[in-house]
Amino acid sequence: MSSTPLHDFLKSHTASGVLSCHTPGHKGLMNPHDITEFSDEAVDVIRQSERRCAELFGAERSLFSTSGSTLAIYAMLAPFAGGRISAVRGVHRSVIDAAILLDIDIVWSDTPHGDCSAHFITNIDYYGNVAKIPQDSPVPILVDNAHGAYLVFTDSHPLKRGAEYNIAMVAESAHKTLPALTGAAYLHIADSRYVKPAEDALQLFGTSSPSYLILESLDLCNAHIALEKHKGAAAFGAAAELKQRLTEWGYKLKDSDLLRVVIDCNAYGYDGRDYARELAQRGIIGEMSEPRYAILLFSTITEQADTQRVFAAMKAIEQKPPVARTGCQLSTVNCQLTMRPREAYFAPKETLPIAKAIGRVCAGIHVTTPPCAALIIPGEIISPEIAALLKQQGLETIDVSL
Repeated sequence: MSSTPLHDFLKSHTASGVLSCHTPGHKGLMNPHDITEFSDEAVDVIRQSERRCAELFGAERSLFSTSGSTLAIYAMLAPFAGGRISAVRGVHRSVIDAAILLDIDIVWSDTPHGDCSAHFITNIDYYGNVAKIPQDSPVPILVDNAHGAYLVFTDSHPLKRGAEYNIAMVAESAHKTLPALTGAAYLHIADSRYVKPAEDALQLFGTSSPSYLILESLDLCNAHIALEKHKGAAAFGAAAELKQRLTEWGYKLKDSDLLRVVIDCNAYGYDGRDYARELAQRGIIGEMSEPRYAILLFSTITEQADTQRVFAAMKAIEQKPPVARTGCQLSTVNCQLTMRPREAYFAPKETLPIAKAIGRVCAGIHVTTPPCAALIIPGEIISPEIAALLKQQGLETIDVSL
């Protein structure tokens, strides 16, 4: 079997010279590989590529998403509709969205609960924190590995943790750390019981017109993973060397995963957002910034020349006396839940300035993007602490239930 059956099919189709009398309306003029599912063969090559992907990642089944890890997370949670799961606080907002749509209750806990149907964890978050996956979980483990698809080049990918971790499914974004188009993501299934429900959910929540350009980029990622593992190792080395050189220069870095540099800008004398602007003026655009940290994200095709350019730009930024630390740890904030999330979200609501909403019940999902983690979810009481943190994140108003 070809390692890139979808890419090969698109090349062959383009070379055939056939006339497009089907969607899309640009008829190949914008990109000849942007086609639709016009034949059984055009669909079958997607399935072939997914099977090849499953072999590379060690999954029972891998399903492609052209709507990012968000769609993959919806599909991953669908088998638990109407039930209750435990989850580590600070999850991506897609988990909250899915819980509302699927009528799932969430118990915030760092460990699995035996009275829940599943336990949800974020393997790597925007700050480079790597989760400790619990062993011998009494319930299936669902993993948001959106930022960790590159771990396929290591022995640390969640699918390689073995049956003792009871990992059922893993959602991850190829486009974040692998050479794939934006929106390209995977849902890897380790427990065959969830294959059919996950496939059905992708149809339920996803578009009926998937992008062949995004699918092709996932297909080409198969070849990247199979043939170019040395590039991943080289990228890890380049990032590690950059971290070491920055530390020696005087920067304070937060411990983070292999492809992320998390700069403590307060320790260098800056608000993180101001520091990001300093970097941008020197031609370096980071992944995100907030009051304390600025974060750079690399990928498996990052080369030493890239990290050397980053180092040169960071050397050129003047170090100043440290400033007071700001920012918040989203995962440590606990709120009192008084209404079920679905009930609160769909209840009559009004929008208030945050200062006037203290003591009211949150009725919306309020996040900054990135990191797209909710400080408070529908059904929780807005405390003075939460109000202050929301303001700190730049939010001025909030939806509350009537």
